[in-house]
Order: sequence, then C-alpha cells, then structure tokens
Amino acid sequence: MAEPTKIFISSAAQDRLKPLRENIHTALRAMEHKPLMYEKDFGPWPADQLVENCLQHVERSDIFLLLISDKAGNYSNFYKATITHCEFQKAYQSHKYIIVFVEDYIYDLFWYELRLTIAEMLKAYQEEYGKDPDSYMEVAQKAWNEHPSKEQYSNIEPYIWGFLYDIYKKGHYLEKLPFGIDPIPTIKRYFSDLFRQGSQYLAFQSTIEEQLRQGPIYKKHAEFSGKMIHYLRDGELQNPRMFLEYLQRFLTKGTIYNQPGTMFEQELGVYESCSGSTLYKKEENLLRLISASGMAGGDNNFYDLQDTQSYVVQAFHSGKTELFFSEEKQQFYLAIKCGNYVICFHFPVEGFWSEDKVHRFKDDIMRDIMETESALFRDFAIQLLGGIR
Repeated sequence: MAEPTKIFISSAAQDRLKPLRENIHTALRAMEHKPLMYEKDFGPWPADQLVENCLQHVERSDIFLLLISDKAGNYSNFYKATITHCEFQKAYQSHKYIIVFVEDYIYDLFWYELRLTIAEMLKAYQEEYGKDPDSYMEVAQKAWNEHPSKEQYSNIEPYIWGFLYDIYKKGHYLEKLPFGIDPIPTIKRYFSDLFRQGSQYLAFQSTIEEQLRQGPIYKKHAEFSGKMIHYLRDGELQNPRMFLEYLQRFLTKGTIYNQPGTMFEQELGVYESCSGSTLYKKEENLLRLISASGMAGGDNNFYDLQDTQSYVVQAFHSGKTELFFSEEKQQFYLAIKCGNYVICFHFPVEGFWSEDKVHRFKDDIMRDIMETESALFRDFAIQLLGGIR
C-alpha cells in the first residue's frame, strides 16, 4: 500500500507567514502528501513539552520545509536557540531532505552582504582566539549592528542572520521567496526533482541495501586492521601473543549446514568461538612455537619438518588451508600456512562429533568456517604474517 510523504512545515509563529503556511498545507494535502504543521496536525499540547513534541514530528517526517521571514521565533533557554532553529537542527541531524525559502529582501541582504561580512568576522575571530566561536549568533549580531541598513530594516530580528549563516554553512540551498508569488510551483519542481533522483536510486536499491548491511562490518574491519598493523615494526612481529589474543576475539562461533539454501538444508551442528591459537615459524628444519593464545597449550615448542603426524607440519608442506579434528578433544583445528609461518586456530564443537561425521561433511565444515564474517579478520592477519620475516 502506498504511503504518503510526510512533510514538516516549519517557520516562526508570525502573522505575516500564517496565510502562506495555510496555502502550502492545503496544496500539499491536495497533492496527496501528509503535511505536519504545528497547531493543525499536532500540538499545542502538552505545553510543557512543546519543543520535544515538534522535534519528534520532525524526526517522523520525510521532508523538512522551512520558511524564513523577519522573525526568528520563540527562544528556548534550554536549547539556547529558537524553536524553529531547533527544528532545522533536528532535520539536519536526521538527514531529512530540507527545502528552505527565504523572503526576497532578507535573502538579498544576507547573500550579497551579511554572508560575506560574517565570514570575514569569523576569520578574524579564528585568527585572534585560535578557534571558532561557540555559535554564529554573536558574530552575526555584531555584523548586523555595523550594517548601514540596520535602521531601515529594524523589523528584522538579528537572530535571523546567525540562523541563515548556520543553514548556509551546513550546505543547504536558500530559495528566494518573493511574497505575493505562489511558492507551490517551486515546491512542485523540488518534489519532481526529488522523484527523479529517487527513481535513479531505485535501480540500485538492492546494492545500496547490501552496502548498508555491510557498512558496520567494514568499519569494524578498518579498526581491526589498524590495530593489527600496530603489532608490526621493521618487518617483524612485535608482541606475537597480543597479536594472537586480539585476533582471537574476532573468530566467533558459527553453524554448519549441509546443502544450505535448498529445500534439503540440514543443520549439522555448531562450533564455538575460537578458544585458542598457536603460531609457528620455520627455522632451518623445524617449526618453532612463537606464541600461543587463549586455551591453546604451548606443550610442543617445536616440530621437526619430517614429523608427518603434526597438523602444523602437514599444513606447512601442503601450503593449503587444512582442517583437522580431534575426536578426543571434540575440537576442530584450522591450520594455515602464511609465508614462513603456520597459524592454527582451535574451535570446540557443541555436542558430539565423530571422525566419520567430520570426514563425510568436511567440505561443509570448511565452507562454513572459511566464509563467515570472521574470515575478513582471519584472512587479513594471514596476509600480514605472509609478508613479514
């Protein structure tokens, strides 16, 4: 079922804007949109929650339509801003589509004169104090006090200039609005352009959704990568135990399936998060233990490269990722050669697994261990090890 676009209409509560607000509200309803306007679609109750009520409706909206004339609106001592400014800030923080209309003569004063003056004053402030002011309001007030048109336009509240500068610095376009001219055609053009842009993105909807799902994973991976590189210095691995301990945190539990994604899909069992790992390095005819993490024991300080019973020796000679299993310990061992190193990860299993079951479903086990989210972290660590001395 089609859902109407919710459009929040924001402005100072002044008589000059009331007919315009009403006309826009009526036109939006005629276009089958859902306008949200104070005292018409919500509020003014409860009076003690006026600002919070407005901000909640801004957050629920899809589009934020702002009208600015010569009045700034009611000031909130709590927010240190006008209610209209608070509504704009909420829309900005919530990434709403924002349309700003500014009465024509105020637009001209700001864009061609005060905008430049405020920018110069801000630069001077930064040079004097070595930082930006807490807000644009004080600088904007000073700029207006020194402006030659101040007396002529005494009806304009000085707060307006700081508000407009904030909107401008946040990158939003200001649309000039001559009073007496219907703004609805311009609003319709905005909506038409928005529909055009949206139709282009719809073609890539599945790709965008997938990237949004993967975004947190890649962010975590970027943080992980920076930490792992920290353990390398001058081509050598520093503090190998901490390297293994940090990596182990990201090797989480998983489920093993047979014929996944088909009507015959069967859950075979669950392996636990990595309980420990060992790192061996080739030195002449030996694989010598460099370090161990977690519950992995360091009982075997080295293996002879001719010891074909050793998991790590087998992995070193094969050069491939190898999966081994101990029925006695009920544990998978994933051993991987990386340059002169072999790293072995230990994964306990839930329930009971037999040697025969592991042999029959080895490909499924390998697939589900190798292709999980954990693979991003494991593979990066392996590449690092493969490139160092």
